[in-house]
Amino acid sequence: MTDWEMKFQQLLDQEVDEVQVSREDFLNARTILIQKGWLFQVVGEAKHGGITIYRRNPVAPTS
Repeated sequence: MTDWEMKFQQLLDQEVDEVQVSREDFLNARTILIQKGWLFQVVGEAKHGGITIYRRNPVAPTS
């Protein structure tokens, strides 16, 4: 399990409230979300400086 996979799993398991992804890691993190089918279970919010903050999607069905 990669670091990003573990971080997003913690997010989906409600162990953490958000995951911050830097501009440099964005494509790696997004690839994990797509591969695992988690893309619609989280919501990303772009911040100044290329940071993206992912939180659980409150309207996504749980798996």
